[in-house]
Amino acid sequence: MPARGDMGRSAPARGRVSRLVVAGVLLLCAAVTARMLLGARTELRMADRAADTDARVRHLRRAMAYYLPGNPWVGRAHDRLLALARRAERAGDRALALHAYRELRGAILALRGATSPYGDTLPAVNTAIAILSAKDHRAREAAAALSRLGAPPDPHPAWAALGLAGFLLWVGAALSLLFQGLRPDLTTVPRRFWPLLGVVALGLGLFAAGMGMA
Repeated sequence: MPARGDMGRSAPARGRVSRLVVAGVLLLCAAVTARMLLGARTELRMADRAADTDARVRHLRRAMAYYLPGNPWVGRAHDRLLALARRAERAGDRALALHAYRELRGAILALRGATSPYGDTLPAVNTAIAILSAKDHRAREAAAALSRLGAPPDPHPAWAALGLAGFLLWVGAALSLLFQGLRPDLTTVPRRFWPLLGVVALGLGLFAAGMGMA
C-alpha cells in the first residue's frame, strides 16, 4: 500500500499529465484550423498573382481543397472560380470556360461527405458544362451529357454515416473528458479520464476512416 506521502505526490503528477493532454488536444485542433485557413488564403493570394489564367484556375481549386466550415477564403475561391468561368463563357472563350467549370465541379465533388458544401452551385455548373461540351452537336447529346453530369457517384452512405458517428463520438467524448474526467483543479479522475481519452481517439479514428472512404 503506497505511503500517504506518495499518494500526495501522485495527485500533482496526474494533474500535470491531464493538463498536458488537454493542452495537446487544443493545440492540435488549433494547428489544423490554422493550416486550413492559412492554406486557403495562401492559394487565393497566389491566384491573384498568377501569371496566366490556367495558373489562376489551378490555385483557386487548390484553395477550395482547404475547406473548413466557416473558412471565408474557401468561399471567396469558389465565387472567383465561378465568376471566371462565367466571364469566359460570355466572352466566347469556350475552352477556358469549360476548363474552369470542370475544375469548379471537381472541387465541389471532392468536398462531399456527410454534407455537400456549395452543392447548390452544381446544377448550374453541370448545365453550363453540358451546353458547352455539346455546342456543335445536337440538343439530344447535350441533354444526355447533362443527365450524366447531374448524377455523379454519391458518397458511400455507410462510410459517410461512420464518419458522422465518429465525429459525434469524438466531440461528445472530448466534452465528457473535460467536464467529467477532470476535477476543477485539472487533476484527473482516473476511472473516467483514461477511458474517455480512449473514446476520443476511437471517435477521431472513425471520423478519419469514414471521411477517407466515403
